Amino acid sequence: MQEFLFALTLSALPVISNFIGAMIAEALPSSKLTLGLALHAAAGVLLAIASTELIPRVAMSATGYAYAKPVWATILALFLGGAFFVWINQLLNLSKNRLQGVDHNTVSWVIFLSIAIDLFGDGLMIGTSLTIAPHLGVVLASGRVVAHIPEGFVTNAEFKSQNMPRTQRFWLLAAFLIPVWLGATLGYWGLRGQTDLPKLIVLAFTTGTLMVAIVEEIIPEAHQTQDTNWSTLMFIGSFALSMLFSSYLE
Repeated sequence: MQEFLFALTLSALPVISNFIGAMIAEALPSSKLTLGLALHAAAGVLLAIASTELIPRVAMSATGYAYAKPVWATILALFLGGAFFVWINQLLNLSKNRLQGVDHNTVSWVIFLSIAIDLFGDGLMIGTSLTIAPHLGVVLASGRVVAHIPEGFVTNAEFKSQNMPRTQRFWLLAAFLIPVWLGATLGYWGLRGQTDLPKLIVLAFTTGTLMVAIVEEIIPEAHQTQDTNWSTLMFIGSFALSMLFSSYLE
C-alpha cells in the first residue's frame, strides 16, 4: 500500500507544477520571451527523458537484453502511441475550430479536456514505470514536473484572456488530480505483478505519444515565440541537467 501511495504522490507532482506555472501567469504579464524560454526548457527535459530513459528500455527488447518477447509488440505499441496522439490532437483541433467565436466557456472546457488527457497519460506512465523500476518512476515524474510549468503558464494565460473568473480557474487546476490519479491507479494496479511484456507495451505506447508531442506540439510552439540564443541554451541546458539528474538516480 505504501508503494501505491508513493505512486499517487509522484503522479501529483505534474499537477502541482501545472499550478505553479498558472500562478506565474497570474502574477506576471504574458511575455513571448518568457514563454519561449519555458517551452524550450520543457522540450529539452522531455527529449532527454524519451531518448535516454524510455526509448532504451523499449528498444532493449529488440536487441535481446530484455525478457519480453515478441519484440514487434513493443515496436507496434510505440507506433500506435504516436498515432493515438495524432488522432486525439486532430479531434481537439477540430473541436476548437468549430467552437471558436461561439462561447468562450465552451472553448475553455475543450482546453481543460486536452490537459486532462495529457495528465491521464502522465499518471499511466508513472504508475507503470514504478512497476518496472522505482528510479524510472522518479525520473519520469521529475521530468513532467518541469514540462508542466510552461503548460500551466500557457493554460492559465488563455483562461485569463477569456475572462474566466479566478475561482473557477483554480478549481479547474485542482480537478486535474482526478485524471492523473486515475491513470496512476490503472498503471500501477493493472500491471503490478505482470510479466515484462505488458509493462513494456504500455511504456512503449506512452513513449510514442510523448515523442510525437515533442516534435509536433512543443518544439513548433516554442518557435512561434520570441526565439533567441538564450532559448537554444535553455533547451540544451535543460537536456543536460535532466541527463545529469537521471544519472545520479541510477
